[in-house]
Amino acid sequence: MRYQTVTAYFLSGTGNAYRVATWWGEAAAGRAVAACIKPLALAKPEEEVGVGPEHLLALVLPAHGFTAPWTMIRFVLRLPQGKGTHASVMVTRAGTKFGPLFAPGMEGTAGWLLALILFCKGYSVRGVRGVDMPFNWMFAYWGMREDNARAIINRNRPRVMKSMEQILDGKRSLGGFFSLLLGLVLVQVSLVYLVFARFALAKVFFASNRCNGCGECARNCPVQALRMEGAARPRPYWTFGCESCMRCMGFCPQQAIEASQPLIVLMYYFSVPCGAVLLAWLTAQLPALKGLGSWPAILVLAVPYSFLVYWLTHRVVSWLIRIPVLNVLLTCTTLTHWYRRYREPDVAAGELKCGKGRTQGAAGPAASTTCP
Repeated sequence: MRYQTVTAYFLSGTGNAYRVATWWGEAAAGRAVAACIKPLALAKPEEEVGVGPEHLLALVLPAHGFTAPWTMIRFVLRLPQGKGTHASVMVTRAGTKFGPLFAPGMEGTAGWLLALILFCKGYSVRGVRGVDMPFNWMFAYWGMREDNARAIINRNRPRVMKSMEQILDGKRSLGGFFSLLLGLVLVQVSLVYLVFARFALAKVFFASNRCNGCGECARNCPVQALRMEGAARPRPYWTFGCESCMRCMGFCPQQAIEASQPLIVLMYYFSVPCGAVLLAWLTAQLPALKGLGSWPAILVLAVPYSFLVYWLTHRVVSWLIRIPVLNVLLTCTTLTHWYRRYREPDVAAGELKCGKGRTQGAAGPAASTTCP
């Protein structure tokens, strides 16, 4: 079969998923197929994605918490009915390299969860694949050296291109079954991440004294989760919409963005042990809560309390770090201050914000254009 169009949407923080999305453009060009590469923020699938089996919708995203990020899940849920339109899902995962050895990452349920939603909406799922790209979650680990990052990318590119070419040739390319099995074992971790952890992680970011208030982090955020606050010296403030994609940290011109591990410990202490004590006290004071049972009581009281702790902690820290000595103290006790930053070696922040549109005629190479 021959596709008329390939529309690839990507969600990318440091550029890994974007790089894979550009490979869709290259693969389509090799088959003389028109292709468009766009970030999720610019997505207009009802206008840009053709309907029917001669059109291919490609989704490229990172794995978060062994599943798909909520932003991509919500996007797929809002897609129009597929009516037989072909679809592919590729999930970037944390690949690593130790000397000459390469270790794969794990995407968990991310790819197959989205594939299931697409199937239920009438899409024909032609591909599901995990893609090893350099580890980029700088909250937990220092950024990978450029030579190691390039080695991982160059090693996996031919495999990904082969999978894309199979799909463009009308075949299926399905994988990630072992990761799916492990993801189902860790489904509770994924649920905790989607419901709690991602909101807590959104509130551990702050700007060190290096910040000059340029606002690049807010302008480049793929989910518009940052805003600049303060008239005299603006500083970024992270809302609950943050997906911890690390773009602000990876592309900050001043390397001023940090993510504090001590703040996670502090929020855990006030939300879990203190929350349990508060819940026990309220249950004793209000007999009606005893009749609800433990889980309903947790949902009614503990969840709102935890979100209040997250918000209040971040708000207080946002005020206190304007005091230089306190900013230095928090910065120096944060591991990310000592970590190397990572971003995909050949990607600029502007590309992640705009992506690429590619047009392809029946003859001749693809012509690149920028998104509006």
